[in-house]
Amino acid sequence: MWFLKGGAWRRAGLLALLLWQPPLAADTVLTLPRAEEIALERDGGLDSLRARRDALGDSAVASAQLPDPQIRFGAMNVPTDSFDLDQEPMTQVQVGLRQRFQPGKTRSLARSQGEVLATVQDARADDRGRTVRFAVRRAWIEQAWTQGAMDLLGQQQVWFAQLEEAAIAAYSAGRRPQHELLRIAMERELLEEKHVGLRQTSLTWRAELSRWIGPRSDEPLAAGLPALPGSEPAGVAASGVAAHPLVVAAQRDVEASTLGVDLARQSYRPAWAVDVAYGFREGEDADGDDRADFLTAMLSFDVPLFTGNRQDRRVSSAAAQERVMRARLTDLQRDLVGRYEAASARWRSLEERIAVFEGRIVPSAEANVSATRQAYRNDVAPFDELVNAEKALLESQTRLLRLRADRLVARAEMLYLAGDQP
Repeated sequence: MWFLKGGAWRRAGLLALLLWQPPLAADTVLTLPRAEEIALERDGGLDSLRARRDALGDSAVASAQLPDPQIRFGAMNVPTDSFDLDQEPMTQVQVGLRQRFQPGKTRSLARSQGEVLATVQDARADDRGRTVRFAVRRAWIEQAWTQGAMDLLGQQQVWFAQLEEAAIAAYSAGRRPQHELLRIAMERELLEEKHVGLRQTSLTWRAELSRWIGPRSDEPLAAGLPALPGSEPAGVAASGVAAHPLVVAAQRDVEASTLGVDLARQSYRPAWAVDVAYGFREGEDADGDDRADFLTAMLSFDVPLFTGNRQDRRVSSAAAQERVMRARLTDLQRDLVGRYEAASARWRSLEERIAVFEGRIVPSAEANVSATRQAYRNDVAPFDELVNAEKALLESQTRLLRLRADRLVARAEMLYLAGDQP
């Protein structure tokens, strides 16, 4: 090529050397699966949900226990004129024990409800894990896209640098007009501006990665767009969405609210208590014998007669809460199915568009560039046509890369909703 001779080759080679980086060993780069593991290991949200699960589990065990018994100790019928314990026959020092019992199945239902609420936290922890994985995947994909776009711009910058060297030499020899040099300089400045914008975007997504994996985000990342698990059959996807952790958590909330209704109904049953007391008496009776001690045993219980503004209201409130939980479950299921269908539709549409770009648009742009370069060398095509052809190729390559990244983001959302199928 006439515009790649002498100093042009040397300067282009130097620029390419500056842009090129030697490949890193596989064990020195951070991969997406490893980044996901790091994010899950250091996520405080998961620790919080697990601690909440443990707290609810312990509370469930505690709620199933009987109330602590009460010990009573005192003196009864003590004469106030002398405070002598053996003066009057009814005076006694009494020690008693009182044990209360909750109404009906209150304790077993309370424990069951607490255990169900603990499993809600397990499900929410599973969702948190999926959320973290999705966030890391998206940040990784976007960062990889910006890096790939910068690489494409770098290739274009190398080509324009080569063209500028050749154009300067041709202009010095009187074979090319000055406006071509000015146009090349302008195009290089535009490319540099795009490069700066992409570099800023890359830093933004690096910062998002740092939010999840900390300082490890500064390490070299595996090059190129990552690979994600492939699409699963529709039946598997549907079952995955139906078993989403948020759905499981909502189902457990419904179960807990149903137990709450049963628990509220126990208030119609009486709570009861047992009292046992032993009274010690001092002194002797009229026959000279020691006074007999007294044993007292009593059973007490509630009488729920007026239930209109207490028990009835509690049951009505618990039933309303159950309806709320069921409505939330239905709405959540519809929302997740709709999100999955939308993500799946985007994924299929992007597949079709990528096939068009890979099969027709990019090959056509490459062929156009090749033909335009040849025509320009033969002084058949104008300079503007050459520049426009190069820009069209860069645009088509960049759009193809963007479509691939968008497809991966859609796929990552599908995996969040349906789960990573084996």
